[in-house]
Amino acid sequence: MRTRIVRLELKPGEKIDLQRLSIELSVSQTPLREALQRLVEQGFVESKPYVGYFVVQLTQKDIQQLFDLRKALEILALKYVYANNIDIKKLQQFLERLTDLEQRGFPVKDTQEFDEDFHLGFLINGSKNKWLKRFANGVLDLIRLTTNLSVNPEAACVEHRAILLALYKRDLEQAILALENHLDRAKHDAYKFCLRKEVRTECELSIKSKVKP
Repeated sequence: MRTRIVRLELKPGEKIDLQRLSIELSVSQTPLREALQRLVEQGFVESKPYVGYFVVQLTQKDIQQLFDLRKALEILALKYVYANNIDIKKLQQFLERLTDLEQRGFPVKDTQEFDEDFHLGFLINGSKNKWLKRFANGVLDLIRLTTNLSVNPEAACVEHRAILLALYKRDLEQAILALENHLDRAKHDAYKFCLRKEVRTECELSIKSKVKP
């Protein structure tokens, strides 16, 4: 269920249909409620008494705080990657993958896969800092969620290339600046997604109130 939320298969603000999920997953509603309560504690689901469970609808403040956290973690990770003697071969492999994505017109699914490999694999895991990795693992799926809220494959590929080329040139300051620019743009896109969702929700509520007998 958490994976469905992260992949936006269950949309922000959507009510979770326990009965349908119970049938679909062939489990009773009791373990489903227990699982949902864990997701409430982890920040993925909201529980509304006497109403039900809803996929979390991130506010602009939530997005600001999550991207602030991402920026702090990933800049720190980048510094460790730099200090650990950068694997030039791995940089070249990432650059080749970017070229392939560009030639294929920036397919969204493959670009998201690249994004995850870069941010979580190359940066977070590549930091070789067990405490940073352990801390990041606690918010890993929330980081994935923010990534999926800011889908702009062409911009992402251009920005990733800037980060990789700076690392290739051993220019840490430029690499950090490129990473900050990338995350700031992604945050702005996530803001826009959040705003569109809020507007749709307000419109739907307005329509429902008008059609009440």
